[in-house]
Amino acid sequence: MTKAVKDDRAGLRTLVALIEIQGGLVGLWAFLRDLAQTGFAVPLTLLPGVLFIGLVLAASVIAGVALWQDHRLGTTLSVPVQLAQAIWFVSADLTFRLSASGWLLADLFLRAPSEGGLVLGWQFDAARKSSYALSLAPREDFTLGLNLIALAILIWLGFRLRRLLPLGRGPGTGR
Repeated sequence: MTKAVKDDRAGLRTLVALIEIQGGLVGLWAFLRDLAQTGFAVPLTLLPGVLFIGLVLAASVIAGVALWQDHRLGTTLSVPVQLAQAIWFVSADLTFRLSASGWLLADLFLRAPSEGGLVLGWQFDAARKSSYALSLAPREDFTLGLNLIALAILIWLGFRLRRLLPLGRGPGTGR
């Protein structure tokens, strides 16, 4: 393998690590600040979701640091961190959104307005910080979204995991 290819892989790994570290830290800071201000007002039905968001944000920092140091844990832990961010939705009963993508937000979404019909849209925001939304507030529209940053990182992680796994070993290979 040439030095240029190795440098490109290290560059992508460093970029993903920075995204996860920065997004996780900014998200944790906002999450803990919000929790300190409204923690006692959180309905018990949302408590599992609140714990899940805190866990994913903390795992994002750990995964980023491990990726930075090129530990296999970084790749392995990044998969569930990114999966938790890949899909978001807004419905009549529940809203869930988690984005620890650092400074960039890019989404495709499908919205079903209360007036009827379907709207396919996209949003791109280069000045956005990490965000989360968890709410039981009623909404009239239904929206299902795909976080393109998390999807791109998941695709990169898939290729990275493929290279890290030993070839021809495991169940069903006959060895």
